Amino acid sequence: MTGKLRIGRWAIGTAIFSIATMAMAQRPETAGPAIGAEEAPDQIVVTGRKREERLQDVPEAITAFTSASIEAAAIDNIRDVALNVPNFSISSAEQPGIVLINIRGVGQVRNGEPPIAVVIDGVQLNNVNQFTQDLFDIERIEVLKGPQGAVYGRNAIAGALNIVTRQPTNELEGMVEGTIGTGSDLRARAAISGPIVEDKLLFRLSGAVRDFDGDIRNVTVGKDINNDKSYSFRGSLIAHPSEALTIDIRGSRTENHSGAAWYSFVPPGARRTDLLPITADIPGKVDRYLHDASVKIDYEFPGATLTSVSAYTRTKFFLNEDFDFLPFDYLSGTQGFKSDAWSQELRLTSDPGRFNWMAGAYLIKTDQKLDSVLYVRPGAGGVLFPFPISAPTVFTATRSTDDNFAYAFFGQANYSATDALDLSLGLRYDIDERKQTDRALPGLPRYDKTFKAFQPKLAITYKLTPDANLYASAGKGFRSGGFNPNARITRVYKAEENWSFETGFKSTWLDRKLTLNGALFYTRVKDRQIYLFDQLTGSQIITNPIPRSRIFGAELEMTARPADGLDISLSGGFLDTKVTRYDTTVFAGLPAAGDFTGNDLPQVPRWSYSAAVQYRIPLGADTDLTPRIEANGKGGHYYWEVDNRDRLNFVNLVNARLSLRTGPVTLTAYVENLFDKEYLIDVVAQRFSGAPLGDYNQRSWGRRYGLTGRFNF
Repeated sequence: MTGKLRIGRWAIGTAIFSIATMAMAQRPETAGPAIGAEEAPDQIVVTGRKREERLQDVPEAITAFTSASIEAAAIDNIRDVALNVPNFSISSAEQPGIVLINIRGVGQVRNGEPPIAVVIDGVQLNNVNQFTQDLFDIERIEVLKGPQGAVYGRNAIAGALNIVTRQPTNELEGMVEGTIGTGSDLRARAAISGPIVEDKLLFRLSGAVRDFDGDIRNVTVGKDINNDKSYSFRGSLIAHPSEALTIDIRGSRTENHSGAAWYSFVPPGARRTDLLPITADIPGKVDRYLHDASVKIDYEFPGATLTSVSAYTRTKFFLNEDFDFLPFDYLSGTQGFKSDAWSQELRLTSDPGRFNWMAGAYLIKTDQKLDSVLYVRPGAGGVLFPFPISAPTVFTATRSTDDNFAYAFFGQANYSATDALDLSLGLRYDIDERKQTDRALPGLPRYDKTFKAFQPKLAITYKLTPDANLYASAGKGFRSGGFNPNARITRVYKAEENWSFETGFKSTWLDRKLTLNGALFYTRVKDRQIYLFDQLTGSQIITNPIPRSRIFGAELEMTARPADGLDISLSGGFLDTKVTRYDTTVFAGLPAAGDFTGNDLPQVPRWSYSAAVQYRIPLGADTDLTPRIEANGKGGHYYWEVDNRDRLNFVNLVNARLSLRTGPVTLTAYVENLFDKEYLIDVVAQRFSGAPLGDYNQRSWGRRYGLTGRFNF
């Protein structure tokens, strides 16, 4: 793999040089899309509710990114999406695949179920470790906010992310792209699409490779430790055996070999929120493998379409890391994870009309193993432990196997009662059967529990004018419970449920040059799941210390095109959260014990915003220059834990881009985090496990810059 990536570094550099050469030699009459040549927002069609609908007509708070806006904003991953959506934040912690997601105050817990459903080309991802895939060759991204359980089921408790990749085409087309950036960051992407049999059998192949040396320094080992060597590829084949029948076959593979767990030890006297040097003597590393395959079949009957989606996914990773994060050989840890999932969905969808309906069933079978091991190393002998240690020795371990089977039945109906009034009703019933075997205990004890929930949703839309409407909705969300790898805090954690009530408006103004959408929402949460790291056993634990809490929020989004070539977007979000009932028995006897009723919910920024301005300047025949500047920020009452002791200061980031396009060739210079802002992305406090090992935190990277070349054909 290393040899391939070294060849890849040479190939990426050659690709960028070649693209630059083509840009200077390109004939002006060759056509190509302009950067930011975005279609009018009121004409964007979305499929987030599993049927085609005009974005401005859907009674949901949806932020949509088309292929043009994805390219203009350089959206490469889900983190980039979150930066441009109000009340949506995400940060990677510990390793690729481990993310802290928060949308409208509902957060992510490590090794737990995600708060959003992530769907790629109609296939719902079953594991949060899949979420941080490289987003390349993407046609559209839709972010649906608020509970979406009526359509997507369990784990859509806070929303859904619908990703549509570029589809196979009936004409030969493609692109090649290369990037050189900070930390010897070399990337290449390519795609090709066309007909095998015109109109009958179409294909698309795309791929991405990255070789990144890193840009976060470990002062003990004397090198950057957030390196990443990875590749991804995706293939799709669409067949049209008849006018009524479409068969869509897809497969993908992603492989990552990267640094991990660049945590800093917090010494006595320092604050847990201080930016500290990274001193671990063992550089963390992780190997991750993602495999996906699916078959989607659509058959059009008179009046309705039957859809079948069959999918298989495999997720694997192995992590090796320091555990004391000191420049001494004291403790280390490993974690291995493997998950295989098979899913099947059947649904019947009516043709568009005054009365639209959809009904279906879904099932998923998941087999999962998680092994976490904490080692005592030779340097700890006589220091942390009063006996000599000659080789790394297992101190504690958890080994669990989970066998899960979930199924659901769902339906949705939309009725246009009048030309102005639309009604929508959705209902889903989820059954999630979970079994766990503890392979670390004598006798291999087994546990089983079933979690069930109805998830209804009602929405009403009233059109004030053809360009403005009001909507109101009420919906229930459900995130399944499950089992922890040991019982030191609790073996079983409960399902999380919420009810959300929302009212909002969507409008276009000034001859469709201005779009303004807004929403107010109130959410009641039952048995909120939170995460803690038990340092004594090296375990990642999920528990429910907050039986009741509430969230109030507001958001506003605006896009404007006041002049030809000038695009402006602004968005802002506000969240006010409160623990209304706290269970003091969960952490009883630990330093974190206490009654935190009235506190803010953890890891929820009170304020978030994003803004972007770009202006396309024509330079001649089929040539233009586009400067773009972006700003985004989050913070205010952002606490890492439920006791509200450690607070994150407000974080503001600025990005800038300058793109030169001539025909099908584009050269872009970019700077991310222009003012080199450093901030924390994770804080781990020992007071929630009672271990004497100390606290630690993880910092972000700083300024990044580079050059990207792209050639469309």
